[in-house]
Amino acid sequence: MGNGEEIRWEYEAVEIGQTGPRFTLEITDELIVRYAQIVRNPNPAYAEDTAEDRDRQLKLAMPTMIFRIAPLRRWDIAAANGFTALERVSENSRQTPFAKCEVRWFAPIRVNDVITSYGHIVDKQVRRGNKFVTFRIEASNQNDEKVAEYDYTCIFEYAKGQHKRE
Repeated sequence: MGNGEEIRWEYEAVEIGQTGPRFTLEITDELIVRYAQIVRNPNPAYAEDTAEDRDRQLKLAMPTMIFRIAPLRRWDIAAANGFTALERVSENSRQTPFAKCEVRWFAPIRVNDVITSYGHIVDKQVRRGNKFVTFRIEASNQNDEKVAEYDYTCIFEYAKGQHKRE
């Protein structure tokens, strides 16, 4: 991929096992509090700690934070395998719309955890002419304990004659 040439990561170029780089994030109280504010979650369990709160067990990350803590980063998976993601190509870019997502939890994520995640391709399917790709994002803590994983499926290509939503 020299000289700035883009190689599009089309469905035919996607292969099961393609993997992206690792991403590491330290979980802080501020990260949890800010996320709760952004998503407008009023649960006091995610609010700023008072002095008496600090005597409690360390704060847990809310379940939906997995998408912030261990982001999908499709374009990084594409780049790690010598391609440019379809959303990022300079000409005729296009989206690969969301189809479904399934999350599995194995352990809580707490303040002071250091979470490392990576994504890889686990499945390709053609159903009714539509071409689907499933990414798996796996997240582990500083003790190398798997805390969560999620499968994110998107439509890489619509069936011929089927119109995408505008």
